[in-house]
Amino acid sequence: MRSTVIWSQRVGLAVLAVLLALLAREAATRSIDFPVYHRAARQVIAGQYEFYPVEAYGGTPGPSQGFRYVPAIAFLFTPLGWLSLEAAALAFFVLKLLAVWYVGATVARHAGLPEGRRQVFVVAFLLVGGYMAEEMRFGNVHFFVVALMVFAYDRAEAGSVLSPAAALAIAIATKLTPVALLAYFALRRRGAVCLTTVAILAFLILAPAAVIGSAANARELRAYATYAAEKIDEDDNYALRGVLVRYLTPGHADVSHVEANVADLPLTVVNGIWLAGLAGLGLAALAAVWREDGDPVVRLLEFSIVLTGIVLASPHTQRRYFVTLYVPAVALAALLARRPAPRDRRSILIALAAIAAPATILPLFFAGRRLALIYEAGSPYFFGTAVLFVVLVMMTMRRKAVDA
Repeated sequence: MRSTVIWSQRVGLAVLAVLLALLAREAATRSIDFPVYHRAARQVIAGQYEFYPVEAYGGTPGPSQGFRYVPAIAFLFTPLGWLSLEAAALAFFVLKLLAVWYVGATVARHAGLPEGRRQVFVVAFLLVGGYMAEEMRFGNVHFFVVALMVFAYDRAEAGSVLSPAAALAIAIATKLTPVALLAYFALRRRGAVCLTTVAILAFLILAPAAVIGSAANARELRAYATYAAEKIDEDDNYALRGVLVRYLTPGHADVSHVEANVADLPLTVVNGIWLAGLAGLGLAALAAVWREDGDPVVRLLEFSIVLTGIVLASPHTQRRYFVTLYVPAVALAALLARRPAPRDRRSILIALAAIAAPATILPLFFAGRRLALIYEAGSPYFFGTAVLFVVLVMMTMRRKAVDA
């Protein structure tokens, strides 16, 4: 029996390795987002510092595919700019796989799994397989932002200041929404980490001026603000705001979606509902994390709430950004491996199903373009993540009630 299990594991790992190799080839030759980063890196090397579409400098809408991060991030991509596009994209893919390993092993450690059992993150990798494959195929930087947040959390838990602050500052400079983790650190009275993060973030914003001049840097920052704000109203949005806009306003049957609205409300009303929804999410998260608890598992659940809340509450969450759920998936899979009480076991299974169903399982039953568009229009990614968020909040509050 044991030999059969070992053989099955080896076959499964071999299949996974083949799939990753095929994905690596796609990422290296047909990535969509990575060429944007590579082009910005090449511009830095060539001494050309206008990173954004020309429309952004005039304050008008620009093309959707472009560099949307603060100028300093372009400088951080510079080492990859010395490689050809395909070689750089492949290196980016390999680094991302290493980040997946690091995040999985680190989260499993915080969940209390011994070192020999931390490979449970492979299961979590498969649960979010649909999100992971798309994020890696696109060559997006998002998973590195997740890894930076995990590193910041891990080092802050260990009592460090400079390293978590630097990681979190880079994450915020890249995607803005990791500021929610800064708020969590503030709630946990990690003042030194918070102040250092703000200082490093200010440095990242101002540092390019040493190379391109203060006036040019200010111009780049204005263009960045214009171009970043434009992203909010794009239709491929599966966060709370995107779902509300898709269901409550017409005119979204473009190349990515079919029409799914059930009402025709003014956008101002929809934005009001969105803000009320954000308040509800915030209050639920605050209720779960307000009282500090020394249990490492509770703190890991709190961190998972923060990351899940970012996905739901962000003004704009594309489908590949749901790869963030890899972190709570690892945490919950690790807790399940520890044989929890029946009540927690049921909650964990519900949460893992809420992750896996929209990410990996249900898409298999929606083959064909028309069915796939209908599936996307239904925003199952959002609803699965909402279920996960509720379960994480309930598990955290339940554990704190027991410890009280």
